[in-house]
Amino acid sequence: MPENRSPHVVIVGGGIGGLTAAASLLKKGAQVTLLERTDDVTETGAGIQIAANGVHVLRQLNLEESLAAQAVKPESFDARDLRTGQQLIEFPFGAAADELYGAPLYNIHRADLIKLLAGAVPAEVIRTGAKVVSVGQDDDGAWAELDSGERVRGDAVIGADGIHSVVRTNLRGEEPRHFADILMWRGLIPADRIADLDLPEKGNYWFGPGRTLITYWVRPGVLYSVLASVPATEISRENWTETGNLDEMMASFQDAEPRARAMLEAIDTGFITGMYYRDPLDWWTQGRISLMGDAAHAMVPFLAQGACQAMEDAWALAHCLTDPQHATIEAALMDYEARRRPRTARVQAGSRAMVKMVHEADPDRVRVRNGRFQGMIRIDPMAKTTWAFAMNYDITKTVLEPADHVVGLSGAREGTKKKRPESQRAHDMWRSALTQEDLARGHDGMREGYDRFLQTSFPVPDDVQVERVDLGRVRGLKVTPPDGDANGPVILHLHGGGYVIGSATSSVEYAARLAAAVRGTCMVIDYRRAPEDAYPAALDDAVSAYRALVADGVAASRVLLSGESSGGGLAVATALALRGAGDELPAGIISICPFADLTLSSPSVTTYDGQDPASNRDSLTAMAAMYIQTHEPTDPLVSPVYGDLTGLPPLFIAATDGEVLYDDATRLAERAEQAGVEVTRYFIDDSVHVFPLFEFLPEADEALSRISDWAADL
Repeated sequence: MPENRSPHVVIVGGGIGGLTAAASLLKKGAQVTLLERTDDVTETGAGIQIAANGVHVLRQLNLEESLAAQAVKPESFDARDLRTGQQLIEFPFGAAADELYGAPLYNIHRADLIKLLAGAVPAEVIRTGAKVVSVGQDDDGAWAELDSGERVRGDAVIGADGIHSVVRTNLRGEEPRHFADILMWRGLIPADRIADLDLPEKGNYWFGPGRTLITYWVRPGVLYSVLASVPATEISRENWTETGNLDEMMASFQDAEPRARAMLEAIDTGFITGMYYRDPLDWWTQGRISLMGDAAHAMVPFLAQGACQAMEDAWALAHCLTDPQHATIEAALMDYEARRRPRTARVQAGSRAMVKMVHEADPDRVRVRNGRFQGMIRIDPMAKTTWAFAMNYDITKTVLEPADHVVGLSGAREGTKKKRPESQRAHDMWRSALTQEDLARGHDGMREGYDRFLQTSFPVPDDVQVERVDLGRVRGLKVTPPDGDANGPVILHLHGGGYVIGSATSSVEYAARLAAAVRGTCMVIDYRRAPEDAYPAALDDAVSAYRALVADGVAASRVLLSGESSGGGLAVATALALRGAGDELPAGIISICPFADLTLSSPSVTTYDGQDPASNRDSLTAMAAMYIQTHEPTDPLVSPVYGDLTGLPPLFIAATDGEVLYDDATRLAERAEQAGVEVTRYFIDDSVHVFPLFEFLPEADEALSRISDWAADL
């Protein structure tokens, strides 16, 4: 950069992130001073997993060959029930993951990794016994002040000093750490102690109520690592403490299946610590001082990403600080943060969601979780939904792209732009609909967040009448606009949300506009949702509600089935089920941006992944897995694009180019037309998924106007 093409960077912290940053900066031609508070650069603990995204960085540092010589490359992750030993799911890794992600995953002892990284940094760069107590900056540079009073100056100071970061506290003040209510035992077992157990070179996992065993080899045929997580209520200690008294650990796993228990009994000494994390930051750079790794984005360890995200930070930091396009150190660090903060926030949320899922304690929720695993096997046998968003990422390439290409919490690129200000407004609303906390809490949080988004963004006008109704055994809401005709058309609306989120209550504003468009009323039902109630629960409820409506005296010729997103697919599936049962069919079907292929085979799911903030391949796959569980996704009553649509009533189908479900809509329309069904299409560009929800969009008014004309002609 013009002010200093070979900047001097002071790194605080000699852990995995700090050492990787030092090596990366040196490779890029920078000068580095690394300050480590302890008297030696070492590491305690047990095993660590380095996924493909971390390996890409080590590869650039010419360290992969040495890593591979010491580490284990697992062939799969094998998850079993803790009590019975029954296999729940197996995720392929090994060569398959190497081909998919461009690099393998390695398991290694933390001490071995630290030694490997330290060997890549000249000894004169590292100052041990250097305890930093404060940091500061002026127009000429930045400094880290040691407890001795010495100031170590450079052009920039980077806090790589972990979750208890002094640098972070100096920048932002005291901020809370959050306890995940889980404690972790870590231990290492020599191979001869477990020679008679079947523990292959794979991730050998066990999931039990509120507890897990994450175990794997860290030195081939020599040393085995165990991470045993338990509810915090079972143990009182929170800090790292070496202990030979493992009675508490064994009590927590007293009902473990024989192989798992025998493995635990082979541990001589262990460490125990609490599982902590921090919330994503709104900023972590101030002038010439910035953060990285756990100092910036501490996360729980259940996506194997803590170290890998620090490695990504390190490479991005080195690139930005030595990029001649940046006029100043300050600009370089802001670019670094812009590239890293949205991505790390997404990984933090994913890690917390994974912790929640694998530590389910309630028997019903465990059953539901295991059912989701079965659905994943059918839709996503390589578990890309679980791992790819984190692992299928090469910072050494993406750092060369514009910073706004980074994918954030919504699964869309941060810099995605629409052509019109109103469509950009809708896009941005979708992008911020769910918070990090919503996503971290899994489907429970997503439900609350989605309802909050719709009800806050689209309040129901005071002149709309809303009544609670029962359509047989199915609860719902009757929505009547001011000019709704009680004898006019009746819309039976099925809300969207991937069969997992969404509700009748949050659909009222849209339902009122639908009813007004056809000059009638709208019934929105609360069908049972996955994962608690998998297929065919939602379909059964939709069919039952329709039949109850007809039984109450509403002629089928007055009924319009309607739905958006998953509700759009469900509306067509409901008509197929009614046709198969010989019921009189409704007058027509309104299918807005339908989720109609739960195999995720539509080309647009891949083409537009990363552009659509409302849905993406990962979220759709997860929701589909929760819905189908042990059922086949190609069943036409699950995925209507695979059905014979002959004899269905007229269809109104709408979608927008750029949404991931665009080709679900086009394929559904084509299948219907081939079957002789009358199809009215409203396919547009430069809009968002389920655009009729956004009442301020001109195309929302146009869609309802076309629905009005279409319904009048039925």
